[in-house]
Formats: sequence, C-alpha cells, structure tokens
Amino acid sequence: MAFSHSSIKTYEQCPFKYKLTRIDKLQEPSGDAAERGKLVHTLFEMALKEPKTPVPEFEYWYDYVQELASKNTRSEVSFAITRDWFPCQFLDAKAWIRGIFDAVYLDANGAHVLDWKTGKERDYEDQLKLYATILLTIYPNIGRVSMEICYVDGKKRQSYGIVTRDALPGLQAWVTEKVMKIENDDIFAPNPSYACRWCHFRKNNGGPCQW
Repeated sequence: MAFSHSSIKTYEQCPFKYKLTRIDKLQEPSGDAAERGKLVHTLFEMALKEPKTPVPEFEYWYDYVQELASKNTRSEVSFAITRDWFPCQFLDAKAWIRGIFDAVYLDANGAHVLDWKTGKERDYEDQLKLYATILLTIYPNIGRVSMEICYVDGKKRQSYGIVTRDALPGLQAWVTEKVMKIENDDIFAPNPSYACRWCHFRKNNGGPCQW
C-alpha cells in the first residue's frame, strides 16, 4: 500500500477513519469547499502554463504567477518513492510514498515547493517537511529546499523556511516512523475529538463509527 501526506494525516487524526477510507475504500461526499479547492488548483495550473492570462477572481496573484512561470515552475507534479527511498513511477506497484506537488521549481539555490490553500490558515509544517524530504531524495544534486504556503483567499504567502541536505537522514527516519506506525496497527481504534461532528462516518449520521 502506498501512503501520502493526506493519508498519514487522516490516520493521525483518527485511525478508524483511515481504515474506512484507505483500506475499506468507503467514500466521503465531496463538499463545496473541496470542489472549490479543486477548481482553484486547476485555475493556477492553467495560469502557470499561460502566464499572460490572469487567474479569474485572483488578480492579486497574477504577478506572482508570472514570476513563477519565469522560473519554469511546474504545477501538479506527481511523485513516488519506494520503501528503500528510490524514485519510481507514480503507479508503480513498489510505490511506498506518493503525492502531487502543487508547484515546484529548481534553480541554482536548490528547489522551491509551494502549496495553494483555500480557506483558513493552518499549520502545514508536516506537509512541507514531507515534500522537502521527497525533493531531496529525488534530486540528489540539490542542497536545499525552500517551502511556502500560499493562502489564496487571504492573499498571503507564508514561508516555512529552508531544509538543507544534511537534514535528509533525520527526515527520512521521521517519515518512516510515521508510516510504520500505520503499517503496524491492526486495531485502527477511533479517536473521538471535536472534529467528529463533521465526520461523514459518525454514529449520528448513520455511519459505522461508535461515536
């Protein structure tokens, strides 16, 4: 089974929900916020390919999109690595970690990865640390990765600093520990929290969860 930032995050929030969605393959309905997020990502992907065309509704980001395009930024870039930390094809049966970078470019200083976010500000350190780990693994010649979150609606760019190559062994161990915790779990117990009220699988919604 391949893992991603979103699946690891789901497990850390609630192992039972992880089992339902990732192992049992139960689907959650897609809400308006999720659909809008997909649309925004598509619009920015199109804008990076055609930087002379402003992003509808998001003129604030036009200059930055042009800057990114001038740096040959690639958008919606899929990646996958094996358990032994070797790059592989996205759908390779040996893929252990896989995902998609919203936008990434390489230059003389290393690599820069960013993620477009709609909605409220949150802590995305783990997501970007994982992305930096993958980039340093895939590109052995780069020495550093700078990271950024772009809050589309808030018209705000937030830097998450720089990760250097000397941190890679520790980062790989950090990712491995997270994944092994999932792989070694044979119970997947529910983790009741305030977030349960929005869960599609909650008891009061007719779902299989006891909470």
